Amino acid sequence: MKVIDFGKGFSGKIGGVVYYEMNGKLYARSAPRQRTREELENVSETVKGINRRFKVIQQLYSLYRKHVSPDIWRLAAKEQGKMAHNLFHSVNCGCLDGAGKMVSPELFRFSEGVLLLPRGLAVEALGGERYRVTWEEEREMATAAGTDRLQAGVLYDSNLLALHTAVETSGRRRDGQGEFRLDAERGPKAHVY
Repeated sequence: MKVIDFGKGFSGKIGGVVYYEMNGKLYARSAPRQRTREELENVSETVKGINRRFKVIQQLYSLYRKHVSPDIWRLAAKEQGKMAHNLFHSVNCGCLDGAGKMVSPELFRFSEGVLLLPRGLAVEALGGERYRVTWEEEREMATAAGTDRLQAGVLYDSNLLALHTAVETSGRRRDGQGEFRLDAERGPKAHVY
């Protein structure tokens, strides 16, 4: 039995019950049990597909935290009283099929939260994998500041399970415009968020 005392609560496993704290509240759930080899072999293809999709979406979230931002999904989840990886999963799991392949990149959500997109957002190709983004100037709001920087998330068709940000990104909200460049070495087709 391993128990961690939080002062007003504890976390750990006692018998067949796991206790844990989340958002300041103590919860209990049944402890998972080891499945027999026979049970594992008799799992349906539907369940196997769900498990594959879950594994891939968790790997995507791990990559996102490491290469894009550890804070975006955490802040969005906190506002909803959820855990970041659970929110990422619930929002993005529909993009994958049972084999764990990205089949609907147009449904993928690169970020979540309350930061408002500016009005009149438009993208123009400049050539050489460069793009200009323009928008209407707006007044400062509680969820938007003139110092907000342009960010562009990218999924390249050459590997839809690798998350990237656009290179050479410039522009702040108060500028009314910015630019970014895609990485031509990653492939000719990309989905930009």
